[in-house]
Amino acid sequence: MKKIFLMAITAIFALSSCDDFLDSENYTEANTGNYPASVNDLNRELAALYGVMNQFSQDPLQSPWFVGYLMSDDANGGGGTGDIESHAVAHLMSSKDALYDKAWHATYVGIARANAIIYAVDAFNWTGNEATRNQLLGEAYFMRGLFYLWGTQFWGNIPAYWAAAAPDPCPQVSAEEVIYPHILADFTSAMNLMQHGATAQGDGHATKAAAEGYLARAYMFYQGFYKKAGELATANLAAVELPEQEGVSGALSKEQVISALEDAINNGGYSLVKDYRLLWQYTNELTAPDYAYVADLAASGDYWAGNGNSEEMFQVQYGNMASWNGTSAMGFTNMTSLYCSLRCDEDANSKKNGGKETLPFGQGWGQGTINDNLWNDWSDNDPRKKATILDAEAELENFAYTTTCSEETGYYNKKWMIVTCAQSTWDNWNDAYTWWGVYRKNNTDKPNNNSNSMQGDHFADIILLRLADVMLMHSELTGTATQMNKVRERAGLPATTYSWANIKSERRFELAGEGLRFNDLRRWSGIDGGIGCEAAVALERQNGSRVNYTGRWSVIKHASSGWAQRYAATNGFLPIPPGQINIINNPEVLTQNAGWGGNSTDWNMTGTPIY
Repeated sequence: MKKIFLMAITAIFALSSCDDFLDSENYTEANTGNYPASVNDLNRELAALYGVMNQFSQDPLQSPWFVGYLMSDDANGGGGTGDIESHAVAHLMSSKDALYDKAWHATYVGIARANAIIYAVDAFNWTGNEATRNQLLGEAYFMRGLFYLWGTQFWGNIPAYWAAAAPDPCPQVSAEEVIYPHILADFTSAMNLMQHGATAQGDGHATKAAAEGYLARAYMFYQGFYKKAGELATANLAAVELPEQEGVSGALSKEQVISALEDAINNGGYSLVKDYRLLWQYTNELTAPDYAYVADLAASGDYWAGNGNSEEMFQVQYGNMASWNGTSAMGFTNMTSLYCSLRCDEDANSKKNGGKETLPFGQGWGQGTINDNLWNDWSDNDPRKKATILDAEAELENFAYTTTCSEETGYYNKKWMIVTCAQSTWDNWNDAYTWWGVYRKNNTDKPNNNSNSMQGDHFADIILLRLADVMLMHSELTGTATQMNKVRERAGLPATTYSWANIKSERRFELAGEGLRFNDLRRWSGIDGGIGCEAAVALERQNGSRVNYTGRWSVIKHASSGWAQRYAATNGFLPIPPGQINIINNPEVLTQNAGWGGNSTDWNMTGTPIY
């Protein structure tokens, strides 16, 4: 239950110039002349850097994990009949100019904060404390690489810089030719500067093993998407020339990436949890005894592995600071859980989700419902299927298809859902208290700051990287089944042989609902793949799948030209916020991505689809 609080601290540095004969030392404000002056100062900056992930979290529709999830074939937009934004994201469309403004802002805040640390790290003497310096610098490189990775996967060619301050103007540059070599260099610097065991596992900091895993993730996307390498295990991949910076030496080869993965697996200190279900919070000790699906775990005293568990390699963490007061305070609760839980409101018979009848899953906004195809494609013989997907009609006593639901399927993503428990000390279930609320009341004196358990009591990590993913990347790069079969063995499945089809299938099901599927499809397809590429075909299969709209069954249809056409037109990139383009007002500095201009009826969703 250990939980750290990541404060988003904004450091503002005041620059001033004075005549030589004046005392120019500022004794009252932090500025670039006197700050940072100690390890503690840089740790404060590092906390602010990690806090940017909580800025993404305040609106899941701005976050890489939830946006990637909705854009994939795993999920529908779902939600209510008025949730235009979630439908637009899932249909690869837009609903308003400002749809991704906050994501753009958070990306560049993160880059600026990382650069500030990288270029200020030697502002004071580190003699005798070099290992701490290298760890801190490695984490800053890791985070800069992460924000550029997210930014390029969102928008492709974006403004980029690798200096203490951004140039003016700061033009778009090629993601393929310029930014990705820098991303790979940042993760290389991070893994070479950090040491295994330098930070406590699960404390929210990047680790050497996490850098090794992200190096592989970025490398595989670069080679698959931009270089159109196809099956990476058999492809002849040229070494990538990396820019010079601390911790980088020469070009990056496929063999080096494989070696990094092997080091993460063998020496990183991480291990697979023994039962796949223990990764997800519905197996917590307050809930499991009353949830029939995990009664076997409860009977043997096996409960949720917890935040920061042995398999989590990097995550977004949350703390009890959420509040609707302020522009970013809700980033400290896991809002993705609220978005992805049972649709609130009532059905035609006044039944309502979230109470005792739907224990142990609480009510939320019903977005990101699992698409029917994922359920139907997934064998019932794979135990991960029911560990991942809630079949609400089968599992819940009184599930309601509400009069406001849209793109509802009755299938929900258990990995991200709100979880309740029967041990509530509150009599009024209309308050929809979560198990976290009960745990906090029983074990701490900390109130829920926003006085709303449904919308504030969500502290399960968003897992961004776990060991199983790293093991599957190793199998995909090497063309061997050893690591893949270890993942399958943990799931209770028999060993299999390596093939590109098998590793694709394994990634789809092991990592379902975790926001990785969309970019996997993109890298397996290659840029400019057209309507016949793997990603376009997989996405188009959503057309005609079963959905419930306001309590009646129908089938989903695309809101404009079709999923395949929208993917082919955009390559899966989002629109650059038009407000940014208008501010720059110079097409030589910043231009809109393909597929987001011209005939707006193709990409502009003015209302939610009616089925």
